[in-house]
Amino acid sequence: PVVREKPFLKWTGTKYAVFVPALRSNSSGTTWGGGSPAGQTLALSGFYIAQSSKDTAATINKALGKGKHVLFTPGVYHLSEPIRVNNANTVLLGLGLATLQADSGTVALKVADVDGVKVAGLLIDAGETNSPLLMEMGPSGSNANHAANPSSLHDVFFRVGGAAVGKATVSLQVNSANVIGDDLWIWRGDHSHGVGWNVNTADNGLVVNGANVTMYGLFVEHYQKYQTL
Repeated sequence: PVVREKPFLKWTGTKYAVFVPALRSNSSGTTWGGGSPAGQTLALSGFYIAQSSKDTAATINKALGKGKHVLFTPGVYHLSEPIRVNNANTVLLGLGLATLQADSGTVALKVADVDGVKVAGLLIDAGETNSPLLMEMGPSGSNANHAANPSSLHDVFFRVGGAAVGKATVSLQVNSANVIGDDLWIWRGDHSHGVGWNVNTADNGLVVNGANVTMYGLFVEHYQKYQTL
């Protein structure tokens, strides 16, 4: 009924850019099957190029506050406060499953109740101190209608344990309306490191409070109360 394909890095022949496919309604098949797909090409100069060796939530938030998009290069980004997306149409694009690690019980990523945010290619990892949420799409009580320009999540994965001890009450909470999910794997670890019923605790994988939320390819596993509410 409504879908947007994942933003991607492309080579124009002279430089890199990010292509953001357009929203489609009542569609089937790929965007590129009939020729050049509809969408918008964003110059890489409009992106802050994040590097895990030097960047923190503070440096990333400073760039977002200046109206930049963010391209996360591969690595693990340790966050002591949330990354905050407040501007409409912002693109967060991770390469190589760039990982946002929620340290000290923080929320890793908070997106305001605005139009057209695209989050793609990120792994969001719980830290050893329990986080109430790992990612929030819109604050509690969000009620704006975003049908004309919904926000979307593409290849966004959540992990509570598995790599190490991790704890998070809820992995993803969607309060905004009209959000689109495109391939989400929301996982409480059942094997490997930092796993045990009282070790990597997590109540719910996905909590949806927003209206008209659409999910394609939704996988939620092993949570201790409900996988999806």
